[in-house]
Amino acid sequence: MAEDAASSVGPVRQQEGWRIVPPHEGHVALLLDLGADEEARRWGDAVPVRDPGAARAWVAVARDGWAARHRWAPRRWVVEGSAGAATGAGADRGWRPAGVVEYRPDGHGGAEVGYAVHPDHRGQGVATRALGLALDHAFEEDDVVLARWRAEVGHWASRRVSWRLGFSVPVHVRGLLPGWDQDTAPRDGWMATLHRDDPREPAYPWREIPVLAEQDGDVRLRPWRADADDTAALMSVDDVARQFVGPVLPGSGEEAVRAWTRARLESALLGHGLTWCIADARSDVALGGISLFDLLDPFAHGCAEVGYWLLPAGRGRGAVTQALRLVTRYAAAELGVHRIAAQTDERNEASHRALLRAGFRWTVTEPQSCVYSAGGERHGTARFALLGDDGAGSPGVPAPVPTLRADPLVLRPWRTGDEDRIVEAVTDPLSRRYLPQLPDPYGQPEAAAFVQACAEAAERRERRTWAVADAADDRVLGAVSLTQASASGPPGEIGYWAHPDARGRGVTTAAVRAVVRYALAPGAEQGLGLRRVWVQAAGSNLASRRVAVAAGLREVGRDREAEVLRDGTVEDLVRFDLLAQEVPAPG
Repeated sequence: MAEDAASSVGPVRQQEGWRIVPPHEGHVALLLDLGADEEARRWGDAVPVRDPGAARAWVAVARDGWAARHRWAPRRWVVEGSAGAATGAGADRGWRPAGVVEYRPDGHGGAEVGYAVHPDHRGQGVATRALGLALDHAFEEDDVVLARWRAEVGHWASRRVSWRLGFSVPVHVRGLLPGWDQDTAPRDGWMATLHRDDPREPAYPWREIPVLAEQDGDVRLRPWRADADDTAALMSVDDVARQFVGPVLPGSGEEAVRAWTRARLESALLGHGLTWCIADARSDVALGGISLFDLLDPFAHGCAEVGYWLLPAGRGRGAVTQALRLVTRYAAAELGVHRIAAQTDERNEASHRALLRAGFRWTVTEPQSCVYSAGGERHGTARFALLGDDGAGSPGVPAPVPTLRADPLVLRPWRTGDEDRIVEAVTDPLSRRYLPQLPDPYGQPEAAAFVQACAEAAERRERRTWAVADAADDRVLGAVSLTQASASGPPGEIGYWAHPDARGRGVTTAAVRAVVRYALAPGAEQGLGLRRVWVQAAGSNLASRRVAVAAGLREVGRDREAEVLRDGTVEDLVRFDLLAQEVPAPG
């Protein structure tokens, strides 16, 4: 080097193989490299030099500032690393320039910081070390009370430096910075501050958006990129997606998409939420998006909410279900989330199915709570939730719902896909009259919740519920349930209903007979070994009463005015039962 730090004017600060020294003639080559580097010129103005004369002038101003020590004079250093620090070698073989750092006091206790790192030394933490040393001098020796940092919005590398050193959460200031190169329009900027009494540690989380995938999976979750492919994908969102999630999607135009992508990154690093691109696992083409948000709700620690949408290319392939499983596993294992909520338009049946397949449970449908514009149509909001311990650690062995046959019928467990027939059956006027406990209105979310509740009740050994289906085409014709279905518990109640197009055909009678045989048969014959089964029906429900008698039960009593129907009518409740010893022998 042409000149050693010891002969330069001004203070030298050193730490762990790196030091900052006042600039001198030997640093002109470094300044010229920085001035010619497009990235340094693009993002900052710490080294606005393009020729040897400007570089020497920059050095002269720096040296004059240190010599005069005016309260407003800029404090400039060159960052140098020992040969060992710069290359990873153990020995110190001299000092090599790696960048510049400065602060510019305003004469009133404030100062603005700046820095630039040579391309050969980026990614080594040079700026963080250098600015930390400069801040030490500013606060300890120069009466600086508050340091200010600014950068163009999108300069994440610079923002990470300010984050590591404890600067505040940046504010977004429109037009904070001048234009660059041929673009003379003002640029939006971030601004943050650090008080000399603030701890020199991050003031907010910096959460990266991880890539999530599973072996042999069809999709992978990755951050959205600001490249042409992802921008085009975000600009191609169709009306199907916008119908349900339009307010959370980017606006039209490339600038709106870029702003949306930056906002998602901002939300992640502040810890508010994470947004992934759902991408094809093989081609990496964007298929849609999924977000986990509300991670910092002060009234719901450990809780979060999930939202998602798909492009046309992502539909019909189970992409959302796979994405939900990836996100929920990550949230529980890495973020400590114990409850994830989801809410959808009650009309969005595809969304409901995806949630249920991913293990979510329907909780409630709130009427007239989904309104997309002022004065617009009002729809219900179906809410779902997934608890971290759902499906894990359940006591005992789950009690299955066995498949029973009563030709030409099959009695099987309920499953996803049966919802349409459930809605048709229980919204029929006759069904509603004698099933007053049903929600009103009753739609796909309620039907999906019924399917889920049936599975859960069977696992808890509280109730077994069968879908009565046509053995030929699996079309649902009705339902039969058996409560208290345990050999050690009290006798079981049987309940049933029929789809309108199955009435008058003996379908329900045949199904109830099959359940009665299963309930009362001893364990040696693959039955439950119950001592008694029973049915109760409103006095006017002649069809239900006929089914009970035809299935072999006997009328044993009547509770007067014990049943209130949906319209408020009060009727007698007729009771039927059958004891195990009363069941005829086979044949």
